[in-house]
Amino acid sequence: MRQFAIWLKRHAVPIQTLAALVTMAVAVAALVGVKVQLDASARLAREQSARDIYREYLNLSISKPEFAQPDYCAIAGTPLEPAYESYVDYMLYTAEQAIEADPEWQLEFERNLSLHRGYICSVEDWSDYRESIDSMVSRFRARQCSTVPACPAAAPSSR
Repeated sequence: MRQFAIWLKRHAVPIQTLAALVTMAVAVAALVGVKVQLDASARLAREQSARDIYREYLNLSISKPEFAQPDYCAIAGTPLEPAYESYVDYMLYTAEQAIEADPEWQLEFERNLSLHRGYICSVEDWSDYRESIDSMVSRFRARQCSTVPACPAAAPSSR
């Protein structure tokens, strides 16, 4: 036992240094673990929020089928037009939230744009949205708007 005590005295500084390094490594690992948990929690919250807002968008589409699959020329210039424009804005806001949470949603919302082709093609400026939505709408307009005839009595929308 005495030899062990002598050995400990002789090696006290290296043992203390090693203990300090182990303590520091455990603290760093704990900080990394907390960061990973916080990031995972934030990701789950974004995903849940995106699902919730998408569910609301679907409920709105069910309650307003005339907006979900519109005849834009029949809506343009009527008292329904501002409500329809708000519906499309809500769809794009939903797309923004969903795509931010999971980029795989983009294809779904690109398909939804085609249902609103008349309106999307009649509006020139989509810069109020985040880059992801602005570029999605710009790509859609480049592919789809050259063949959309203008509504007979409707002027381009100013949004």
